[in-house]
Amino acid sequence: MNSIFIRIYGGILVALLVIGALTYAGVELVNDYRSQLYRERMARGTFYLLAEGYQDRASAADRDAWTRLLSRMMGAAVELLDKDALKLSYREKLHLDEGRVVMRPANDSGATQVLYAVQGQPLYLSTRVTRLSEQQARATGALVLEYLSRRPAAQQERALERLKQEFGFPLDLVGAGQLMLDLDQRQRLERQEMVFTLTDSTRRDASVLLYVPMGDSGRVLVMGPLHLFDQFPWQLLAIAGVAALVLVALATYMQVRPLQRRLRRLDHAVNRLGSGDLSAHADIPGSDPIGQVGAAFNGMTAHIRRLIEAQREMTRAVSHELRTPVARLRFGLEMLADCESADERRGKLNDLDRDIEQLDHLIDEILTYARLEEGTPNIDFQDVYLYEVCEQLIGELETIRGDIVIDARGDRGATLEGDPRYLHRVLQNLVTNALRYAKGRVRMTISEDQGRLVLDVDDDGPGIAEHHRERVFKPFARLDKSRHRASGGYGLGLSIVKRIVDWHGGEIRVEQSDWGGARFRVILPREQRQSHVLGRERKYKVDS
Repeated sequence: MNSIFIRIYGGILVALLVIGALTYAGVELVNDYRSQLYRERMARGTFYLLAEGYQDRASAADRDAWTRLLSRMMGAAVELLDKDALKLSYREKLHLDEGRVVMRPANDSGATQVLYAVQGQPLYLSTRVTRLSEQQARATGALVLEYLSRRPAAQQERALERLKQEFGFPLDLVGAGQLMLDLDQRQRLERQEMVFTLTDSTRRDASVLLYVPMGDSGRVLVMGPLHLFDQFPWQLLAIAGVAALVLVALATYMQVRPLQRRLRRLDHAVNRLGSGDLSAHADIPGSDPIGQVGAAFNGMTAHIRRLIEAQREMTRAVSHELRTPVARLRFGLEMLADCESADERRGKLNDLDRDIEQLDHLIDEILTYARLEEGTPNIDFQDVYLYEVCEQLIGELETIRGDIVIDARGDRGATLEGDPRYLHRVLQNLVTNALRYAKGRVRMTISEDQGRLVLDVDDDGPGIAEHHRERVFKPFARLDKSRHRASGGYGLGLSIVKRIVDWHGGEIRVEQSDWGGARFRVILPREQRQSHVLGRERKYKVDS
């Protein structure tokens, strides 16, 4: 789930779903508003004529007769109501005062209440319709004829121009001979019948035309074309497409921007490191691949800093450690030149040989530590009987242990996966270290704890103070006088032990033994799985 591909793909997929839902909702809202405007525009001319008829009828009887006539013509009940009866909202009142048609859902299922203000009077026309029908279209044509018939012929053109401003579709007076009609349609016009025509209904721009004959004048009122409502005109689709592209671009940018910002931080840290700033740190949180690269970079810079510092410390320590045997060799050579007898020269040569052996041992320790410090030793994991290693070591130390008793205890059949050479080196360094400070006893104990093997090396010496227990694993560490260099060693043995134990996936710590001396406890896993070994190698290279 931390894959960059999955995160980007999943984010864009979610963004597309959200954008699709928003675009659909937006188009629906726009279409709802457009549909409202379309219906108001189509109905405004008709209701203007309905209201205009009331203005010419002053008496209540004439108005009632006009209302009944309109109800028959429209096929729906037409009423005159005041604002209190209608309970108009502020928005509806404002639109009606502006001369607009107001449509609102009626209580009847699927019906719409249409309202229009009668100019100059505190009354409003009200009717309920379910759909635009042919009867209402014919009523509109009859109302236009009635409106024009009340004007002289010379003023009808002018009156029609005035009326066009109230309609949402064209109105024209055309000679009957100019119309492109078939024979049946012409005969119906001659019989003073209204004629409907519909363009190809399969096309998006399908429309309706209404031809209304004007008596014996030879002219025909042409109403239309009345275009059907187009839910998806190219303008709306273009706007929705551009908006969707903008939202997709924004969503993509929001997905890529955090990755770009984190990569920029990594690039800045790399540039700092390249310029020699070893304190460079990439602040890139997260566990995705970029976060892992950032963590690896931080581990690499920390490892480089530690290696450089370790190299400096090693250089200073090695130069200090080599100074003493080299000085003794120089002094011994000078003394050898002054020796006169063969026995005295032989004694000086023996001293020189011991100094050379000590120097050789120091160099061997330094090389061993440096090899482990590189983080790439060749470890051959195999089954090791740890108790056998303990017995082998007891035999090897027989000649140098003196009066100190060395014994081993625990499970003789205990095995673990490890490198026999390095495990032998661990035991050898721990036991020889114990021999330097022990008064009379050194003991190796093998036990088991939660599926892991535990090796304890105890001595009855002066022990190690608690505040020094972490320092003993650092190279060339100096402790208090009770565990001074005079006891022997160079301070690298325990550092080597710590590295080998780390490479075996274990841990080592210093405690107090039951005899009051020091106890070095080594805890090792029984099995070394390859994935764990590789994981420890990466961790070692980062943390060591």
